[in-house]
Parts: sequence; structure tokens; C-alpha cells
Amino acid sequence: MIRKSSILFVLLFYWSINLFAQTGERINLIISYPSQPVREFKGFGAEWDSRAYDLNGVTEEDFKLIGERIKWMKMPIVRIMMQTKWCYSQSLGYDWENRNMQLLYRHLNFCQQNGIEVILSDWGIEVDWLAVDGIEKMDNPLYAEVIGTYLDYLINKKGFSCIKYFGLVNEPNYEVGNFERWRIGAENLFQIFKDKELDKKIKFIGPGQSNDNEWFYDTVDEARYMFDVYDVHMYAWKDRTAKGSVQTDLTQLWNYAKSIDPKASKKLYFVTEAGMRDGQSAAISTQTDNFYYGVFMVDFAIQAVHSGANAVLAWMLDDNSHPDFTWGLWTDKKNGMRLRPWFYSWSLLAKFFPAGSDIYRIRSRSINIRALGSKTITNGKTNWSFSIVNVNSTPTKIFLKVDGEGRFDFKQYLYNENEMKVESNGFPIPVKYITANLNDGIEFEIPSQSVIFFTSM
Repeated sequence: MIRKSSILFVLLFYWSINLFAQTGERINLIISYPSQPVREFKGFGAEWDSRAYDLNGVTEEDFKLIGERIKWMKMPIVRIMMQTKWCYSQSLGYDWENRNMQLLYRHLNFCQQNGIEVILSDWGIEVDWLAVDGIEKMDNPLYAEVIGTYLDYLINKKGFSCIKYFGLVNEPNYEVGNFERWRIGAENLFQIFKDKELDKKIKFIGPGQSNDNEWFYDTVDEARYMFDVYDVHMYAWKDRTAKGSVQTDLTQLWNYAKSIDPKASKKLYFVTEAGMRDGQSAAISTQTDNFYYGVFMVDFAIQAVHSGANAVLAWMLDDNSHPDFTWGLWTDKKNGMRLRPWFYSWSLLAKFFPAGSDIYRIRSRSINIRALGSKTITNGKTNWSFSIVNVNSTPTKIFLKVDGEGRFDFKQYLYNENEMKVESNGFPIPVKYITANLNDGIEFEIPSQSVIFFTSM
């Protein structure tokens, strides 16, 4: 099996697309039935951790504000950090009522009450800040036993049925660095899941590697039987993303899984951390305050769905989650919990492309235009939403059409550096209202380096 895609093929692919994308040409974006929607779409979400909420001085009133923002976004899925040391040490045993656990419960309670699915991720035990008294390495069977015990407590005793997925070790290629040790640890936990019948309530997700395709390939080769969901972390370069690299790179991984794993067609594929690689460090991004970050993230998300992803989670929701952090949709408390520009575009993506809707990957002849459509039917009423990204340096004319669909009243939102309309809470509001017959099509112009949303929801 050849693992590496041909660079020549990719270059020829980009070149051939650009032959059809002459400057000034109208780009047709058409959904023609029987186009197949994305299977089991789980939505656009974010990482949301409780780790530093006390350290950052988050009060109950602050938490209420954060909750109102999440509810406005209608965020369907989040990934939440768990640390084994929060509830266990060999010298003291289990402790379910300490402050770290109380903070975790508050996050989980919110998700439970608001129908948000949770990917709970144990971040590991092998680095100093995650170390657990009495368990040094993750292939120690005690590690899997403790995880099984706390999951049983959270799901069966506390009733957190919102926990739908569980991931073992954040970015194990970095946190562990030894595939065989991680695989043995995963095998131990896989057996615990069966013994405790946790496999009937949660899906095991992995490997969640970052910047290491070989780790993903090894997981497919040697551990595919354990995992219900394949997930990856990806931090992508801005310039390469504008040329379609996210779709190319994620497709390469997913195609490998489908070529080796006979059950892959029934499994899900998640990007559980998505972000920009330019200007990044563990806690700091120098890019999230820039307007273009909001274009980049929607472009990333659309490319990921085109690659086959069933969910994309931004890194991350909130600067309060970690100390001295700048990756969130808004700043931490000491900086006023100010909404960053990319809140505008990511919140609309989460809100108008809901989990369970029919998501259509709209193909474009231009490498500079990416598009996605969502069809939802609620109480017999059909609604459509569209997101179109223009990463070109010039405006582009678009013709958008859905065969066989009728007349809808649309709200139009525009994420553009010179025009982002918001209300008093900082939430997006439409720039215009239009009525259009989708079968006849809608013609409009999208400004350069901008995102347009249309929705009848």
C-alpha cells in the first residue's frame, strides 16, 4: 500500500482547476439530485475545557454569559478535557467531590441540559503536569481500570448521557511518543469498556494525533478493530489552506482508513482540533485576533467536510479554559471576554449547519471558492443554509442553484472586514433579506477574502 500521495498529481489537479477559473468568470455552485449528503453529520463545535476557570476568576455570572453564547450558536458538539489525577491517586484513592471535578461537572451539566454531545478526552499521564500518583506509564492496566471507573461514575452514577465519545490521550504522538505503549493502553481500555459494558453507551475515538500521518496509518494497520471513530488534529498553514491543502491532506488519511479497514464505511471521521499553524505555540496564537482567521476557519471546515469529515471542532471556544491563552472565540475574563472577529463566522457555521441535517458538498470550478449547503426538515418545513468562502484577492460572481427546490425567504450574513453587522451582544445580524427560487438560482457577488451565509432558518 502506497501511503504518500503524488505531489505531481496534486499540482496537476490544482492547475486543471484553475484553467476553468478565469478572472471575472461567474462561478456556478449547483446541487443536482441525486447528490448524496454527508452521512451522520455531527456538526461544527469546539474544544471547551474547565481546567483554568478558577484560575481565570470565572464566576457563576460569567459562566451564564458563556452559556448564553454557546446557546446562541446552537453548538451541537464539544470536546472536553479530563485528567485522571483530578479524581484518583494511588495513595488517596478516588475523590469525586474536589474542585477540579466540580468544575468538570458544571461543563457536563450544561451540555446535558442543552443537548450537546461531548467527546471526553483523557489527556494522559506521562508528562509532568498530567502525572498521576502510582501510575507512571499508560500501558499499566491500572490506568485503564481507573478510566473505566470514572466513566462508569460519570455516565451511570451522575447520569451524563451527553458523553458520547471517549478519546485516550491528547495527541499521543507527542504525549506518549511510543506507538506500541499507546496501543497496549488502548487495548487495555477497549477490554475494560467491554467488561463494564461501557461500549454500549460511548464510542471509542482515536488516535487524535497531530502532525504525524504515520501514527494514523499505524492505528489503522494495528488498532482499527478498537475504534468506532477515527479522529485527527490538524493545524494548517494559511497559504496552503487557501490552495486546498486541508481537503487534500485529510482525504489522504481517510482514504487510507477506507482502503484498509473493512468497517470504515460504518465509522465516523472527526477533526477534533482545527486551527491555523502560522503563529502558533501551545498556548498562544498570534492570528486569532486577525479578521482573516474567520475566513480561514470556515474555509478549513468546508474543506474538511469535503474530505469526508462528519464533525469539525475548532481549537478553541474560550481563553478562560487554559492559563495565558489566546486561541478562543473570545478572550479571558481579565481581557473582558471580548468576542474575537472569528466568532462571527464560526458561530454562524455552527448555528446554520446543525447536526443531523443533510449536508451537501458543493463543488466549485475555482480553487478560490469553497461552498457547503445544509438542508433541514423540522415539523414538515424545509430550510436551506449555504456558506460560500472566497479566498481570492478580487470579488467573484456566484450563481447558486439547487435543482428541484422552490421559493425561500433568506437572510444574508456577510463576514467581511469592512462589513460585519452585529447586535448589542456582539452576535451577527443579517445584512439583507432576499426571497429567491432555488431552482431558478440566486446570482450575487462575494467580496474578496470574505464569507457569505444564506439561511432560511
